[in-house]
Amino acid sequence: MSILPIVLSEEVESALKDNRPILALESTVISHGLPYPMSIEVLSQLEGVAREQGVVPATICLLEGKCIIGMQESDIERFVGKMQKEGLSKIALRDIPMAVSQKKSGGTTVSATMLLAHKAGIEVFATGGIGGVHRDWQDSKDISMDIKALEDIPVIVICAGAKAILDISATLETLESRAIPVYGWQTDEFPSFYSRESGLKIERVDELDSIVRSFRLSKAETGLTRGMLLANPIPKESEIPLERVQLLIDDALGKAKGISGKELTPFLLDALAKISEGESVRANIALLRNNVFLGSQLAKKLSQMS
Repeated sequence: MSILPIVLSEEVESALKDNRPILALESTVISHGLPYPMSIEVLSQLEGVAREQGVVPATICLLEGKCIIGMQESDIERFVGKMQKEGLSKIALRDIPMAVSQKKSGGTTVSATMLLAHKAGIEVFATGGIGGVHRDWQDSKDISMDIKALEDIPVIVICAGAKAILDISATLETLESRAIPVYGWQTDEFPSFYSRESGLKIERVDELDSIVRSFRLSKAETGLTRGMLLANPIPKESEIPLERVQLLIDDALGKAKGISGKELTPFLLDALAKISEGESVRANIALLRNNVFLGSQLAKKLSQMS
């Protein structure tokens, strides 16, 4: 039994009891991923996409030391209030115990959201892009805790690939070395967040039933407690061509001198938004919606085949 102070919304608690489909969402969309107040509007849209599919959205955050599973309107108001007054922490897997101990509030990253979703009994989580191996990792050894979480926590993560600012080839190699299954949803090429392409091949899957059966077999028969990564390309009409993305990223990286660690990704995303005159933000919202739609479909399959 978990000793973490996990607080389920009534809707999430009811859905878990009745085996209705639930989709985990992360709160860094509000705290670090998108500018306010757009972030609140986008979160409402994402939760709306899930509800339209008959799925309960469970947005996860830390609020005054409590692990909230399924943010309600009152939670969001308090969360935003703290963000505006004092700023919010970016909480990864390793940060949860201290954040709880110190009664902190913050947005949960992929790794933290995976852990709390698993503790609550939620098996699928839709995000934008995972963290991974940063460029020039040979010098900095900068590798995201998201990979560690995927190695240890049995949750299926829907993403549009790894964040485009990363070394995607090294990220895929690291995922493979940790025995983390990576599949492309109706694609045999790993997407690179803003772009549908990366030039890197992965195993293609065209049926959600296959994903569910594989996930169930992995948990029941192999003895491995691995997550699974399902890479879902950004809709074609919303993508930014790979060549243009690389130019934008090179420009953003030139502005990031002296910034590292968990502060680097938010800085680069903000720089990309400014350099691209909002194009990267529009693409980000499109891929988030697309991932929530697919995550909702998968949550329903998991519920039906449990």
